[in-house]
Amino acid sequence: MAKDDSTVYIANLPWRTTEDDLVALFEEVAPVVDARIIQDRRTGRSCGYGFLELPSPECAARAVATMNGREFNGRLLVVSRANPRAPRS
Repeated sequence: MAKDDSTVYIANLPWRTTEDDLVALFEEVAPVVDARIIQDRRTGRSCGYGFLELPSPECAARAVATMNGREFNGRLLVVSRANPRAPRS
């Protein structure tokens, strides 16, 4: 995922959510270019958050406005613009 201006952060995901689930949910709002749910390196279990890359900043803004606070499988999603990724040293 490279484009920070069109990337959204999604938190409070149910543990069993898959990347396909996330794509299906957000494609109601905008086409999804890439999806990634962050997993614990040791256990392989979901950390409960992920990122979506959308085709444009406008799509990202629409996704945030539409999906933030929306109920998904018993949890309220927290959706915001992703912060730019810090360079690794």
